[in-house]
Amino acid sequence: MRKLRVAIIGISHIHVITLSRDFNRHKDLYEIVGMADVPPFTKEQLETKLKLNIPDDVELKLFDDYKELLKKDIDIAVICTDIKGHADIVEETLAMGIHTLVEKPMALSLDDAKRMYRAHKNSTAELIINWPVAWFKSFRKAKELADSGAIGDILRVHYRSPATLGPYKVTEENTDEIANLWWYDPERGGGSICDYAGYGFTLTTWFAGETAKRVTGFAKNYFLPFSKVEDYSVFAIDFGKCVGVIEGSWSTVNGGGVPTGPVIYGSKGVIVSDRYLREVKLYPQELYTSTPKPEKVFIVGDDEDDIALNIAGFINEGKPLCELVTAEFNMKAAAAFDAGMRSAKSGNTEDVNDPFEIF
Repeated sequence: MRKLRVAIIGISHIHVITLSRDFNRHKDLYEIVGMADVPPFTKEQLETKLKLNIPDDVELKLFDDYKELLKKDIDIAVICTDIKGHADIVEETLAMGIHTLVEKPMALSLDDAKRMYRAHKNSTAELIINWPVAWFKSFRKAKELADSGAIGDILRVHYRSPATLGPYKVTEENTDEIANLWWYDPERGGGSICDYAGYGFTLTTWFAGETAKRVTGFAKNYFLPFSKVEDYSVFAIDFGKCVGVIEGSWSTVNGGGVPTGPVIYGSKGVIVSDRYLREVKLYPQELYTSTPKPEKVFIVGDDEDDIALNIAGFINEGKPLCELVTAEFNMKAAAAFDAGMRSAKSGNTEDVNDPFEIF
């Protein structure tokens, strides 16, 4: 069986580091042919991206033109442009019949997500969205417990971003360098909503098991005077039978010991998970108790799966993709995300549009 040939298109997302390591880790399955940035970019911008977003332990050949790279008998294109650039490149790679992995979130708007989904439906190739949380065993265990009815009917799902000041540590020394990156440009997908609230929209949609109905959101810039993006956002999501409450923050220096979640509240108990812990706690229904003890604690161990293994199993053996990374599921999450973006701008509760209305 020949190795699958991988091209990295776009060097704008910091997750180029983890994604290239994931594919490089499985040298028996993959060959990373090279990487290329997507224009427009200056020499100085490219140098900054190479310094910030490329790992020092993976050898990556740099191509001047991404179109030339895509002609090298590529099986999988890994798209790491800014968020606004996703739809244009995805339409191109899927039209070439190249399986396409897009770094999260799927798109900056539902309209762009529909363009991508339409290209997927018209292609023989697969569209996959990379969510690193898809491989957290604690999150998978929490989902298993919730689906089993362990806490009865799901009423609320809470998720917040971990302690973070954004993709790069902001200092007086580097402000001029990073201020020109797309991360700090709201028109290109910069800000805490796309970065961390996106996880929340995706995870709450996953646990709710349905498309959201409406979203109310608020966003604020507290600590980034050089940028117009929000560094804090909070959303309430109405799924009909349950609600999601999520936060996306670039202005949290410490979590205070409070779990990041997902924390799933049900009619008969609570499930508590955390992105940094390898355990999931199941609490019984208790009222007016300040320090309840878990009924069960499930130790899940270290994460073993990754996106590269999942894709290889799908292409080589016909194994299913993880639901969290499929195009169909991400259309539902993108619809909630789109309503949240609109709500944060309008200050009003916004209805969630049907992600599959035109299909």
